[in-house]
Amino acid sequence: MNTYCHQCMLKAHNRKEHGKTYAHHFCINECSIGKQIKQIGNNLQ
Repeated sequence: MNTYCHQCMLKAHNRKEHGKTYAHHFCINECSIGKQIKQIGNNLQ
């Protein structure tokens, strides 16, 4: 996450324009990196 998400321009823009919750949902559901991170987390459960 630190490598790909920390400096993400889309995350910053979405957070500024739509709020923290929208940005979080966008990262998990729309971003290819976020989807991979979610899948890895689900596999660890």
